[in-house]
Amino acid sequence: MKIPKYIEFHNETNYVLSGFLKAVEPSEGCAILIGQRKNSTTSNKNNFWVVTHIWNCRNVWGTSESKLIDQNISVFSNQKNIQLSKKNRFEIDAKNQIASQKWARENDLEVLCCAHSHPSGENKPSGMDLFLHQSPGLMVISNKHGDLKAWWIKNKLNFHSVKIEISSLT
Repeated sequence: MKIPKYIEFHNETNYVLSGFLKAVEPSEGCAILIGQRKNSTTSNKNNFWVVTHIWNCRNVWGTSESKLIDQNISVFSNQKNIQLSKKNRFEIDAKNQIASQKWARENDLEVLCCAHSHPSGENKPSGMDLFLHQSPGLMVISNKHGDLKAWWIKNKLNFHSVKIEISSLT
């Protein structure tokens, strides 16, 4: 997968995303970003991703629908200061994932990445984010103020910032 030079939020999708993520505080919010991967042949902006739709998702971490809770506890049980809860962990509902993928295909779009919030922290990938992320790929994180940052996760130890641009189609 080619690393995007930047991601572009169209028509205030960045505000929609921030609003969805903040709405579930103090829990972590989660969403799926849908759009297109673009390659420009006429400018220096060769490879970029355009976010046109936000698919709000349900955080099922800790519920009977969770598939990761036992894995999370066993991996991080040696870190006594971490109390795992929806306040510092998310798991996107599998039904939301399937529905978003189906909708994207039906509309000639694709799922670009997921986004989540750190309602009491900074918008940088945590150790658990890195551990559970399917690398390589993009991750968007919102902080307690609703500010978004994008990160390219190369592997469990290597990640770097990806520029975010905002544009309007009107």
